[in-house]
Amino acid sequence: MSKLIELIKAFMPGFKSQHDIDEAFLAESSDACDLERRMRLLDSDARDSAHGLVFGTMMP
Repeated sequence: MSKLIELIKAFMPGFKSQHDIDEAFLAESSDACDLERRMRLLDSDARDSAHGLVFGTMMP
């Protein structure tokens, strides 16, 4: 499976995963307080987006 993902990434060099985007966002922090603020922001966004998920399905 990983060979397929590597092949897809080779054809799409500009493709970044959400993990890579989040890591870059955290790396831009200026100090420890800013890093913690960004971590809380990412955690709250993940919770908010998963709020409607129940057993893997979207609830209205």
